[in-house]
Amino acid sequence: MFRSATVSLKFANTNKRNKLCKFIDEYRNVCQSFVNEFWGYEKVPMFVNNEIAKRVDTWLSARAIQCVAKQALGIVRGTRKKQSDRQYRYGKLVE
Repeated sequence: MFRSATVSLKFANTNKRNKLCKFIDEYRNVCQSFVNEFWGYEKVPMFVNNEIAKRVDTWLSARAIQCVAKQALGIVRGTRKKQSDRQYRYGKLVE
């Protein structure tokens, strides 16, 4: 189940927009560093423990770090599963 919310920035002032842009940029940088780290693992962990979360130097809150780490785990797991499915199908086609 996906939960989503629509947020309008129609009435936001420039300071709020700048803060939001800084948060999104930092979130993106932390996500990329987590993806790079998880990509190097032989087996991707099921959960992100505190030791893994502390490896990234950021000013984000613990809740945001946990959220971005879960998202990065999903990205790496999904990409690896798609690749293994492609290799399986390719092997069947070659036979």
